[in-house]
Amino acid sequence: MKTAIKHMLTSLLRPLALALVLGAGSAAASAGVIHVAIDTSSFGAATGYLDMQLSASAGVPLATAVVNNMVGFDSNAFIDSWGLTPVAGGYEFRNDTSNDLFHAVQFGGILSFDLSFAGAPDPLTRYVSRFVVGAFDESFAPLGHYDPVTGALADFSWTPSLTAFGDGSIGVLLTDPHITVVPEPAAALLVGLGLACMALARRRRQPGATARQDAAAGTALPA
Repeated sequence: MKTAIKHMLTSLLRPLALALVLGAGSAAASAGVIHVAIDTSSFGAATGYLDMQLSASAGVPLATAVVNNMVGFDSNAFIDSWGLTPVAGGYEFRNDTSNDLFHAVQFGGILSFDLSFAGAPDPLTRYVSRFVVGAFDESFAPLGHYDPVTGALADFSWTPSLTAFGDGSIGVLLTDPHITVVPEPAAALLVGLGLACMALARRRRQPGATARQDAAAGTALPA
């Protein structure tokens, strides 16, 4: 009897667990962490700055961009606003006030960092926040294949969710071909886990598997 009850509870809980995993995987795909790598070997400068800025305006739904796991950056950073806060391993940018970060770097190799967004919902999508990255030499001349209007090497846009329980989305526009952007392994692993659970649940629902499980449960019942 206990085995039969356990089998019934497992069958009821498995879809719930699967839904939780897939929900987390979906959230990571739409608003998760992305890894940005910049090959600066063609910049033609030994030292300079990487500039990062999140577009800001008063009276808009709050959005934040977090940069961390920074590789290849020096210890010197110049913060020019109240909308930028140091956090563990990096910085948090806010879109409700001005923000700008000039970070000293050594050019010639790979600069990389992780980037993630979060923010309040906006049913009207009145404001799409843009996080731009540019590179400059010691005289503040732009480097790389930059946008002639903005000076940006890369432009990441954050579109807030329309609902309170939804997820925003990230858009990517790369001007410099030496920049690569990939999802973080943790996010990809979570999505993969959700797909594996779907395959397992589908296989267990096959008639042959169900009959074998019922037979096994039946043998455990007392005579």
